[in-house]
Amino acid sequence: MRPLRKIAFLLEEFVTSSPAQQLLDRFLIGYPRDGSFHRNTNLEVSAYLVVSSESDFGSRREDFRLRIEPTAEQAVAKADAVVIVSRRPGAVANEAFINLALRNAPEESACFVYGALANTLATARQFVALAASRKIALLAGTPISVTWRLPPIDLTPGTPLTEALIVVQVSALAAQATPPFPPASLRGAELHALEGLLPVIERRRGGESGLRSVRFLEGKEFWRAGDKGLWSWPLLASALSRSHTPQGNSLEDGRTEDLVGLGLVRKLARNPRGWLLEHRDGLRSAILVLDGVVADFNFAARALDGSVVSAQLLRGAPPAEHHFSRLAEVIDNFFRTGTAPWAIERNLLSAGLLEAFAKPGSLSGQTVRTDGLTVAYRP
Repeated sequence: MRPLRKIAFLLEEFVTSSPAQQLLDRFLIGYPRDGSFHRNTNLEVSAYLVVSSESDFGSRREDFRLRIEPTAEQAVAKADAVVIVSRRPGAVANEAFINLALRNAPEESACFVYGALANTLATARQFVALAASRKIALLAGTPISVTWRLPPIDLTPGTPLTEALIVVQVSALAAQATPPFPPASLRGAELHALEGLLPVIERRRGGESGLRSVRFLEGKEFWRAGDKGLWSWPLLASALSRSHTPQGNSLEDGRTEDLVGLGLVRKLARNPRGWLLEHRDGLRSAILVLDGVVADFNFAARALDGSVVSAQLLRGAPPAEHHFSRLAEVIDNFFRTGTAPWAIERNLLSAGLLEAFAKPGSLSGQTVRTDGLTVAYRP
């Protein structure tokens, strides 16, 4: 086990229910874990904050012995571990923070990046190489990749898959953007989708093989693609069957409805959009962003024999958002053991896909080759 005496937080923002607040408070105050309330005793916590819109950040200095540093360099000095949190939802990485931490944190320390590891695949690879040169354990992610599944199922390792999809929604803040789908802000829902989908499908036969192409769809073209079988209506029905938050009539009188079978998905969806992903081994996966249909994240995957697995990815209700407790536990174990709970290549693939999603040419509705995304790995 590695010593964990000092942990440093590099934060862009600190507001209630932000990832920064959720993670920092768990290492300062504690959180439920394994049937009891877990606290990291004798742990020095330092933080550097770019901007704060709430006065209670400073109160943590007095109440919980938080050491607020004037510079990021001072915060990471002599730290055994560093947590970097950009603005929510974490889809745009603070590459300056990450570079600073990897160059200034002590050798053989650990660094966790909330959200995307970098904004391009090339930069993500540079960070991985820099971390390795200084023997720093590096990882990135969100609670979606480690949260509980309802029901608690997983894909049997080595299962041959033919298709998979995940249903997510745009955050309330992103939905207020004008226009509603600017490239700079689109990636929040897409990041959540990748964090939920990749941990499932990477367990398939042969592991992850990388991406051959991506295609963006919205509006009428989105529905036409489903009708043509480019994404699967039956898989969508399986995924939505796991939802606890069907919208529409269920909100008025609590009735249960077959959203797909009754044709309600098209009526409820607001600004539907999606991505079709063609993997190099032939797997077809899809990201469906369906605001107004359900209010939770759900996935489904079909095996070669026709069997389907599906589940909801639990997101705890605010303000506690208990899935952040699960992430805090994973980060704590990562810092103490130096052993990554998933392959860093997953973070590389996510960075590369988010980069591809943000390129204007990818929003044309045409299939875009992703020959550079040859990131292959096994879980």
